[in-house]
Amino acid sequence: MYIILLFIFGGVFVLGLGADMIVRSSINLANIYKISGYFIGFTVVALGTSLPELAATVQAINVTDSIDIALGNIIGSNIANILLILGVVSIINPIIFSEKKGQKNQTLMVLAITLIASAIFYYLTNNQNSNPILFGIILVVIFFVFLILQYRNELADKANISSTSNFSQFVSYLLLVIGLVFLYFGSKYFIIGSQQLAISFNISETIIGLTLVAFGTSLPELATGIVAALRKQSSLAVGTILGSSVYNIVGIFALILFMKSGEFPSGSEILMTNIIIMTVITFLFVYKVRFGFKFLNIEAFRLSKNSGILFLILYLIYTLYNYLNLN
Repeated sequence: MYIILLFIFGGVFVLGLGADMIVRSSINLANIYKISGYFIGFTVVALGTSLPELAATVQAINVTDSIDIALGNIIGSNIANILLILGVVSIINPIIFSEKKGQKNQTLMVLAITLIASAIFYYLTNNQNSNPILFGIILVVIFFVFLILQYRNELADKANISSTSNFSQFVSYLLLVIGLVFLYFGSKYFIIGSQQLAISFNISETIIGLTLVAFGTSLPELATGIVAALRKQSSLAVGTILGSSVYNIVGIFALILFMKSGEFPSGSEILMTNIIIMTVITFLFVYKVRFGFKFLNIEAFRLSKNSGILFLILYLIYTLYNYLNLN
């Protein structure tokens, strides 16, 4: 048992360390190349903080041969992004969402992509003779269209860009490579430990993926969000969280379809229920941000401390629900 816990906590530590190196080097490179803060969060930093989910997914498939952990990881991570991370960040410092033309539509884009990915998941679980690779290609196309739209919004915004950097390009790329190595080994031992823990306590691998693995791989987003909130840089936190959610549900989901095209789970009640929960949570979050809840006098484009507390309560209920409904 001590070895299992060492694998889990050691893996989380190394994952966080590697992700921190990647985020720091990415931000520095973005400053050198003169990219705005929101764009950094939505693209570069989000990609960096999504690498643990990517690494954990690859390790779940290659090392433990568990597609349930891989799928549970990305679903649970997206739920954690909204309820846990945005909840913590908004408690530390209220989040003000940008009302600029390009940026205010980001939440709607995240919702649209979530709905498409959820529909694909539902179709594949109920049509085993379908071609998962085709849907993987569709998701990849959506992913690149998403990136192009972010770039166009960046050009249209013409924000004032700071070119201040803390270290050279060489050091940035060096940290990037070291961070990737840390992510690989951290995710490898974290996944191995998680699977062994599931066996020890007779817990289904799907639940482990939805909760423990999802939480562990969401730590980089959580750390980034907390630091951004403390520095009153909520735009960076929001960009990172929304961008990470898109990378998870589109990019990593597509990777799973390519790697496990012939072994997609059929009729998984736990996964289907969590897909629905993820979609509902995303919808309510987007509706709250764009329109607010006027009947409760809750304004749009803002998450306050009260919203954060509500989000954390919902995340606790979600976690307990999964553990109380084991298969």
